[in-house]
Amino acid sequence: MGGSKSKSIKKHANVAFTDYELEVFEVYFELLKCHDSINGFLTQKSMLPEFPENPDFSVNLYNWMRERCKNQQIDYTNFVITLELLLKEQQEYYLSDYKFRVLEKFELFALISLGCLENQKESINRFSVSYSQGSLVIKELLNMYYYNKQIRNSQRNDLAARSVANSIFEQKSTLPFNQFIGKAKQQLIYANNLCKQYFTKKFINPHLKYGIPKLTSSSFILNDQFLALLQMSSPDFNRITELDRKFKSSVTKDDLEQITEIIMYSDQPLLFLFRNREDESQNDSFQQQIFGAYISIDETIETHFIRKRLKDPMGILYNPKDQISLYFGDEKSFLFSFLPKYQLFMSTFDINSKQCFAYINNRAFNLQTQQPYGLGFGGDGKGNFRIWIDEKIQGNATNRINNQCDQTYEMGYLLEPHVEFLNLSQIEIWGVNHERKQQKK
Repeated sequence: MGGSKSKSIKKHANVAFTDYELEVFEVYFELLKCHDSINGFLTQKSMLPEFPENPDFSVNLYNWMRERCKNQQIDYTNFVITLELLLKEQQEYYLSDYKFRVLEKFELFALISLGCLENQKESINRFSVSYSQGSLVIKELLNMYYYNKQIRNSQRNDLAARSVANSIFEQKSTLPFNQFIGKAKQQLIYANNLCKQYFTKKFINPHLKYGIPKLTSSSFILNDQFLALLQMSSPDFNRITELDRKFKSSVTKDDLEQITEIIMYSDQPLLFLFRNREDESQNDSFQQQIFGAYISIDETIETHFIRKRLKDPMGILYNPKDQISLYFGDEKSFLFSFLPKYQLFMSTFDINSKQCFAYINNRAFNLQTQQPYGLGFGGDGKGNFRIWIDEKIQGNATNRINNQCDQTYEMGYLLEPHVEFLNLSQIEIWGVNHERKQQKK
């Protein structure tokens, strides 16, 4: 039913926490005091061992908690009061500062990460966030996926964080806090949910599970941070538990044959990744361009002529004389870029959408059609693709990105505006396993 400290709190005020949660807090508070304390009050060193994945954040969290305390000291009561802000929803607050009730968990996390100790909403909105500060917030957000693990390779993490910051700041050196938050949430729609899970796992339930999809093989393009970004951005990708590499190439003339076979026989969504070098002299990783497509495949709905024929060779469920469609995928598909900016372009749902999610045509199909041979994504259904990879992939000037004619995905520059022709250096394709399918297996 809670210890004496918890009973004392409940005796004088309503609290949002259950008796069990209060018991957990008492044990946790004693653990923090064992790390370090002065006269029974927490210090900066008290929290540091509990945040190996985000040590700087732990210091800022201590400072933020102390600022919320009337006597500038964190005893058990003040500890519970500040946790109410981090763990409960606005309508559940009893003890905490009313001024913070309008802030979501990601906003609170960002304020703490930035070291902002402002109390008034107006002052918070006027608070200015620099590019480097914004990158740090995103980096510490990504670090949440390394719960209780010390992060050694911070350089790769910085790269992913900076790619998001590049998209948020768009050449600006600073942004007001509210604008920074708004743009960050547009890019990372599940950031708020991740912060809730992180705080819950940290303070209440260490057995709570969340994480990024597992890679069954190594990748020259994907890393944990980019996977985390996709998971925070897409409803469908958020359910993925495992990625199985189907194809990896440094780009050869025969790649389309293997890519075609993978697409024809796949019964799972596919993640396409492309690394592009605008100039062969580019060696810096940040100058390289990485983009791709996530193509969701619904096994119950087939649109690609050859995939239908493979599943129904007798022509029972479809008419072989139907108009030939070489498109596949469904409305859960999206395009994205990792570098130099992290961006997602979801499929559109308006009446003008052509639903040209992905396209594949190969001479081996032996179809009497004038449609081009190659791999495409998006477009207008008239041979104009958002991304086009020609059948002769290697060194072919027809590999291109077209930002002017997409009636399938949201518009915007996948790469820099001046990039039109592609000089691909690496291609990877990954099969996607969702949680429900794994459970069935």
